[in-house]
Amino acid sequence: MRRLSAAIGLMLVLVLFAGCQKGPRFYHVKGTVSSKGQPIPAGVIFFDPDATKNNDGPQGYAFIKDGAYDTSAKGGQGVIGGPYLVKIHGFDGKPGRELPMGQPLFTDFQQQVEFPLEDTTQDFAVPGK
Repeated sequence: MRRLSAAIGLMLVLVLFAGCQKGPRFYHVKGTVSSKGQPIPAGVIFFDPDATKNNDGPQGYAFIKDGAYDTSAKGGQGVIGGPYLVKIHGFDGKPGRELPMGQPLFTDFQQQVEFPLEDTTQDFAVPGK
């Protein structure tokens, strides 16, 4: 009888821990970034929650390498879904002493995106100047 009670108690504890989640649910975003039809060699993409549309979640981000990014990769952070302002900084990928990603190609591209409540793919085409 004691074993049965202990087993039931352990199962209840495991069920409770399985249902507990700390903080918001994050969704992975991956995709490509190009400019003038070419993949961006290096860069950073930021996903800033759009507070003007009642999204006050945490910022997401990922590094761009050879035109691809993935928030689930090392150093990345996903999104919680909803409206975001995406900001992209692109570089030529030729590292220098003070510029680890190389010379800037652009640093001011922004686009509004509505992310779903699931993992998703989102490609970006940065217009040339």
